[in-house]
Amino acid sequence: MVRTVPPTLHSRFLFSLQTNREAKLEMRTGDQALVKELNKSIVLNTLRQHAPISRADIAKITGLNKATVSTLVDELLKEHLVREIGMGASRGGRRPRLLILNDRAAIVVGAEIGVDSLTVVVQDLLGRPIWRKHHRFGTVPEPEPALQHLARLISEGISHFPDVPLGLRGIGVGIPGLVDFDQGVLLYAPNLGWRDVRIREWLEERFAVPVKVDNEANAGAVAEHWSGAAVGIEDVVYFSVGIGVGAGIILRGELMRGVGGMAGEIGHTTIDVTGPACACGNRGCLEVFASEAALRRHFAQSAAAQAGSDSPNANEPVSVADIARAADAGNAAAIAALNNVARYLGVGVANAINTFNPQRVVIGGPLALGGAYILNPVRQVIEERALVPPRLQTNIVIAAHGLAGCAIGAGAIVLQDLFRLPTVSSS
Repeated sequence: MVRTVPPTLHSRFLFSLQTNREAKLEMRTGDQALVKELNKSIVLNTLRQHAPISRADIAKITGLNKATVSTLVDELLKEHLVREIGMGASRGGRRPRLLILNDRAAIVVGAEIGVDSLTVVVQDLLGRPIWRKHHRFGTVPEPEPALQHLARLISEGISHFPDVPLGLRGIGVGIPGLVDFDQGVLLYAPNLGWRDVRIREWLEERFAVPVKVDNEANAGAVAEHWSGAAVGIEDVVYFSVGIGVGAGIILRGELMRGVGGMAGEIGHTTIDVTGPACACGNRGCLEVFASEAALRRHFAQSAAAQAGSDSPNANEPVSVADIARAADAGNAAAIAALNNVARYLGVGVANAINTFNPQRVVIGGPLALGGAYILNPVRQVIEERALVPPRLQTNIVIAAHGLAGCAIGAGAIVLQDLFRLPTVSSS
């Protein structure tokens, strides 16, 4: 089985997603160990962002002198965090040796606890999935059996990587509901019926590595920002649309959590004050009109009105994928259902554009399987309802990571912490 190691490598395994100019550091005079740790983190961060790269180019980008970079790189090579991959092109002198981050130096695990399923991915240090598994429950599970099954899947996944030099570095979990991110506690998940589940504590006791627990929409947003449809975009709103509707909001490159860590519950904004009851206790929530349940309801109504069509049986459970395939085959009931739900979703997206003025809106979750049948009506509603200046600045796209986005993003949240620059205090 892969080795697990404590969260200290040289201090706590380096790194940050922050750029060098964004890092706000107060240097303690004479503390060379901390300065060295900071410099080593900067070198690793530069490698992650710019590899393959030479020692000389690292020095140019970071402002560190060449001797310091050379010493730090030699140490990182010995620590298995960096690899040499060959020679670069000559610029008039000797050809430089090119360096890359050793993406297989360590692994992290990302997981999604869904309403009726579990997804687990093992990821390398660049956040790329190198193993994944999906398990579907017959019914909505209770917390303890669900966590036990999750632990079995995690153990199975990491067992495939016994020779990773630095072992398992952490586990991230995304889950629909209100999450206390700092404590790793699921406070309430209305669609699961769970309350006050101490997920972080449960997993840390069993795997002895740091565990991060976050709302699934936040995890999906981080996935797209880290390696998906929003790489390099500073201001992003990610919509997770499935059994529920949530939003992960990234402003100036940082996830917006709010004072209690529960920002982004856009599915529970009211769009019809006299509308149907929602599971949260409110009425007329966006989630009532723009979720999987709403899609199935509209499809059943449309299919019943078009009896004898080539659609799936409206009396049987159907998935978003089933309805999307029927739409691709030209089924009018499926197309009408997707269009109806997408227009309601478009109202939520227009509200987000008017509120946050993002550069990009990413639509993810199961409803994104509808592709253009979702995207085009959403864009049409934006033209009708969003203010002109912000809507012209916003690009709306489908998520790149598909149904694995939450799990991939949960692992990326762990990587964000591992890559974060150390803070040096003057006190």
